Amino acid sequence: MRATMRNVGKAEFMSLFHQYQAESLCSKKLQSYSAQVQDPRLRNLINEFNTQCQQRAQWLSSTLGEAGGTPYITS
Repeated sequence: MRATMRNVGKAEFMSLFHQYQAESLCSKKLQSYSAQVQDPRLRNLINEFNTQCQQRAQWLSSTLGEAGGTPYITS
């Protein structure tokens, strides 16, 4: 069961927003690293980490959207 996020406080919202920004930045960095790596095993590992960052960023984006933060979220 998923709780509604419409009534989050400002501090909680900002915490979620900062975590969203961190996950988005992590994903961008991992994409860059993956493009530079020659070892296929290491590239696969970096891509797995990137997928995890993207999933967390997507979840945070959805949660922030439910809390009314859609204008602050960039794709």
